[in-house]
Amino acid sequence: MSKQNSTLDKILNFELRPWLPQNSLDDVFASKFRSLKEYTPQQPLQFEVEFFRPFDNKTKYYSRLILNTVKSDFDTLYNKIDEDRNENLIRYYLNDTLNKRLKTRLKDLGVLLKKKDYALTYINPKNTSYQIDKQHKADTYVMQLLKLGYMQLYLEVQEAFKDWVDDVFIVEDFYTQLLNEPIPDKLPIHKIQILEIQPEPIKKSKSKKSDTSIQFNSFFYKQYNTSPEKLHDLWDSLKLNKFISSDTPLPTFKKIFSGTEINNPVKWIGNPSELSYFVKCIHNKYKLIDYLKQQHWKVTCLCFVDENGNPFHFTQFRRLERPSLTGDKIDNAVNLLK
Repeated sequence: MSKQNSTLDKILNFELRPWLPQNSLDDVFASKFRSLKEYTPQQPLQFEVEFFRPFDNKTKYYSRLILNTVKSDFDTLYNKIDEDRNENLIRYYLNDTLNKRLKTRLKDLGVLLKKKDYALTYINPKNTSYQIDKQHKADTYVMQLLKLGYMQLYLEVQEAFKDWVDDVFIVEDFYTQLLNEPIPDKLPIHKIQILEIQPEPIKKSKSKKSDTSIQFNSFFYKQYNTSPEKLHDLWDSLKLNKFISSDTPLPTFKKIFSGTEINNPVKWIGNPSELSYFVKCIHNKYKLIDYLKQQHWKVTCLCFVDENGNPFHFTQFRRLERPSLTGDKIDNAVNLLK
């Protein structure tokens, strides 16, 4: 992957560099912008960039091009890394993408921004003291946005596969470790607030704080390290049969079977009796996960939330029976783990 030149790399080092003569005239970008449609991502993005509005045809075109490329590159990288389902290959691809490519590009870009004097002050619409030529202002806009594009792509890949990332970066780290720039007062990238992350404080206040007797963080699938592909098959089956949300990321799903602490519970969109029967099968009946010492319903509440993102209460599962209409579907899904 690192050997391929994406559109972002072409803007940094090759034919799409905004200061090249063929890219200097604003008028040529009017038709290019009209023909460049906004890309619809396959994978939901977890981060959002806040930046100045583009102010001419050139900056409008490059802005859409950069943001489109972040989305499409993330889709490509996600599908490539996810399809292998092998821990060693996943770690290889992550190292190749995050460390060899993206960190290197950001270091190079940090040097370039200083060399060409592409300072943010030149494009801040509230700062009227700088009188520079329009081309330099446009080029500054493009390269500063490119910096955020690389940062967002890094964060998206890291978030999607964070279970395999050893050195987790936060936004401030890009400035201090790669760009050698002061950390801005207001960070230009932030995580999108979605329902998937809401259960974390609920889990701490209702599950952990209110009941300190819980000794387990999540389920642990006995074949987690030897047959991880079976969890992938289970993930596919539960989504197909509408037991879990269709936008559940595979790493998030796998983590609830890893025995580690859960920050993002999986959204169970089936009914409670279906979830109850599923847990009874994997824990009580077939013993596919480690024994939880009668705490399996409390662990269930750590790992799953309902379709609205609200927590379950462990007492609601105890007396539920096998669902008559969907029990066979759950049996078939559980058989994938054997």
